Amino acid sequence: MFSKRLLEIASLVPVHSTVVDVGCDHALLDIYLTLHRNCNCTASDINENCLKSARENIKKYSLTGKIKVCKSDGLDSVEYSKDDYVIIAGMGTNTILKILEKHDLEHVIVQTNTDLMEFRETITDNYIIEDEKVIKEKGIYYVIMKLKKGCKNYKFEDYVLGPIIKKKKEYYDYRKFLLDKYTDIYERIPASNINKKLEYRLIVKTIKKYC
Repeated sequence: MFSKRLLEIASLVPVHSTVVDVGCDHALLDIYLTLHRNCNCTASDINENCLKSARENIKKYSLTGKIKVCKSDGLDSVEYSKDDYVIIAGMGTNTILKILEKHDLEHVIVQTNTDLMEFRETITDNYIIEDEKVIKEKGIYYVIMKLKKGCKNYKFEDYVLGPIIKKKKEYYDYRKFLLDKYTDIYERIPASNINKKLEYRLIVKTIKKYC
């Protein structure tokens, strides 16, 4: 019922936190956090079918009245405090960045499905990457980040690999996966596209340092 990805996200949430789950889908994360980490959760989604499923699951676990359910586009219709933990998982980088640009948040847990390098480079203008997790589920790698409002200097390799992921031995297989992925992209770029070729050559060279 509770996926590896869900459990890894939950592990980054301190016990007794107040949580807003943006794009809650079936509210399984909110259910787990309520039952196992004593959190006070709001499950929000813009899709009415997802909210219907969320309500059914909440009722199934006898948590009606303990988990708030809210229809909202991002955080626009959600009541939240600046210090709440906001979770945005399973969306694209552009969507997540638009949400974060509109709202002043202190703690965010993110799992973006696209453009991790772009996300890190953009988000670190306003947030510190406190922690990162990598899990592989059904053959797909997922990267989860815990962010805190603040400012810190990061290097290019931090954008490419992640400041925590680059150092941990347990993430070697993921780094090797990235090396193979970007090497393949580099080799497919036509020699005539010099700028793109140089860009991906630098990415490959950077990842190789940690493989």
